[in-house]
Amino acid sequence: MEKWVVSNDLFFADVVASLQEGRTVTIPVKGYSMLPFIRGGKDLVELELPSAPLKPYDIVLFHVGTDADGKWIMHRILKVDGDNLTIQGDGVTRGREHVKTSQVKARAKTILRAGTTPVDPYSRRELAKVRFWCFLRPLRPFILKAYRMLPWNQGWLKENR
Repeated sequence: MEKWVVSNDLFFADVVASLQEGRTVTIPVKGYSMLPFIRGGKDLVELELPSAPLKPYDIVLFHVGTDADGKWIMHRILKVDGDNLTIQGDGVTRGREHVKTSQVKARAKTILRAGTTPVDPYSRRELAKVRFWCFLRPLRPFILKAYRMLPWNQGWLKENR
């Protein structure tokens, strides 16, 4: 299969336009800031326009920086305070983003494990896992290091850096 490389700005402009037309959009993800719930290079995420109001534990795609020099990030909302959101990736051990709701362009609707198996990230079972993961925040660096050392993750992590 032929692989095409497109700039993030062009790609996400098209994603946002499709969402605004009422479609859902499925995108690949890269990186491991959402481990263990979303695995870059393996999982896909189906996006929808964000429903109002956004709430804690929603996984959102947002844009930070200027249009010409910005970044697109998909992380989880930790706290909502009016128009202000505190956001952090599940696989991030330090640092949080503080963004406005206007910067959120999409909300994750479904995670496709290995690109095929649908998972509802807001089901009772998944949210219980997320709450437990949040409880383990002080231990995350150690858990994530152990996860990355598992033999079946070695090749995948090297490919997705």
